[in-house]
Amino acid sequence: MKIFLIYGEKDAGKSTACSKILKLLLALSAKVKFYDIFSWGDFKTLVTFKNKLIGIYTPGDERAHLREAIAFGYDNGCDILVATVRKGIAYNAPLEEISDKDETERVDIAKGADEAEMEHIENGLAVDILNKIYND
Repeated sequence: MKIFLIYGEKDAGKSTACSKILKLLLALSAKVKFYDIFSWGDFKTLVTFKNKLIGIYTPGDERAHLREAIAFGYDNGCDILVATVRKGIAYNAPLEEISDKDETERVDIAKGADEAEMEHIENGLAVDILNKIYND
């Protein structure tokens, strides 16, 4: 499984960037296999795209969330997992537990100075990850 970790401070747009990744995938004819919203607004989903199963898991405020995201990816046989991690969370331990065959890439997201800058950052990150998914 290839894992993209979107890493950033609180309210930097990590989950919003994931929503944008999902919207871009759907615009490219990805098919939703599963979608669930958590009570606080984050979501998890499975989509198929280019014969790959992609999981997106947006809760990332605690180390346990990363463990849950990785389990979600493994349990569903994902080829690619996109997950979020809040800045300051010690997330190395869950990553040390994954298979050596898995590849992890951390993508940092900076909090913009205003709404327009944040949207620009989120859009750029979403397109960057979509390109990596598309070319994988």
